[in-house]
Amino acid sequence: MESLPFQIESFLKEVMDIKYSKMEHFSLVWEGTLRIPEKDALAYITEKADSLNLNVGFKSKEADISVAFRPKPEKRESKKWINVLLLIITFLTTLMAGALQQGINPVAPITNLFKGLPFSLSIMIILGSHELGHYLMAIKNNVDATLPYFIPAPHMLGTFGAVIKMKSPIRDKNALIEIGAAGPIVGFIFSTIAILIGLSLSKVATISGNEGIILGDSILIKLLTKLYFADLTEGKDVLLNPIAFAGWIGYFITAINLLPVGQLDGGHILYALVGEKNRIIGYVTFGIVILLTPLWIGWAFWAMMIFLVIKFKHPPPLDRISQLSNKHKIIGIISLIIFLLTFVPAPFQI
Repeated sequence: MESLPFQIESFLKEVMDIKYSKMEHFSLVWEGTLRIPEKDALAYITEKADSLNLNVGFKSKEADISVAFRPKPEKRESKKWINVLLLIITFLTTLMAGALQQGINPVAPITNLFKGLPFSLSIMIILGSHELGHYLMAIKNNVDATLPYFIPAPHMLGTFGAVIKMKSPIRDKNALIEIGAAGPIVGFIFSTIAILIGLSLSKVATISGNEGIILGDSILIKLLTKLYFADLTEGKDVLLNPIAFAGWIGYFITAINLLPVGQLDGGHILYALVGEKNRIIGYVTFGIVILLTPLWIGWAFWAMMIFLVIKFKHPPPLDRISQLSNKHKIIGIISLIIFLLTFVPAPFQI
C-alpha cells in the first residue's frame, strides 16, 4: 500500500516542480514552483487533498509556493439539545426583559410575561438571523460549524447575544469574507425591518431631564427617525416601541461585531481585505475604543475584552495565495458602510 507522503508527492508532481519536502509543525510540507496556472493548480491540489481527507494550506515563499498537508480534524456531532435548551431559556429571559422594560412585573400575574413578546420575538429573530447567516455561509464553504448558541442573561435585554462555533479552518479569503460578513449583513437587514415597524408604533414624549437611560443615535437611526418624526421640536424625543428598541440593539450588536479587530466579524473581513496589515488597524481600533470610554463606560469593558479575549492576531485561512474576488471586495466595503451607519460613540447616556 502506498504511503501517504508518496501519494501526495505523486499528484503534486503533476502540477509543480518540487524542490524539497519536510515535516513542519505536524504538517507534511512541499515547496517548489507551479507548472500550470496558479488557480488551476490550487484547485487540483485541493481536490486531491479532499479525497485523502486532508486539509491543505498554501503560502508564497519568495518565488516558490509552499504546500502543507495535515489530517482534517475528526468531526464530532455537537449536542443539539444544548442549543435547544439555551434557545428556550433565552426566549424566557427576553420575555421577562421585554415586560420589565414596560414597567410591568413579568410574573405577577404570570400572563404579564406575554407582554414582553414584541421585544422578545424581535431580538431573538435578529440574533438568530445574524448567527444563521454565519452558519449557512460556513456550510456553503465546507466549514464545520455548530448551530447558534443563544446566551441568556438576567438584565434589561435578557441576553448576551448568540454565537456559533467553527470547528474546522476556513479555506481562503473569499470564504472568510462570506462567513464574516453574512451575519452582520443579515442581522442588519432584520434590525432595519424591526426599526421601521417599531418606529411606526413609537410615540413622541416630552423630555423632563429625569428619563434615566437615553439611547444614542447612529447615523442611520437619525435618518430613519426623521422619516417618521420630521417635526421633532426641542424638548421632545421619540419613545421607542419595544420592536424598535430590539432593532436599535440589533444595530448596536452589528456595530460591535464589525469592529475591525481580532476574530470579531470585522476582524475576519479586515484580514481578508488587507492580510497581515490587519494588526495595525486592530491596534488603532483598540486605541479608539479606549478614547471613547469617557462617552460610555461600557467601552472600558470592550477594551478589556479586545485585549484579553478577542486579541489582535487573526489566524490565516488555509490558502494565503488566492486573491480576493471583486465581488467579495464589494461585500467587504458594504460591511464597512454598515459599520459606519450603525456605530454609536455614546450608546447609553444616563
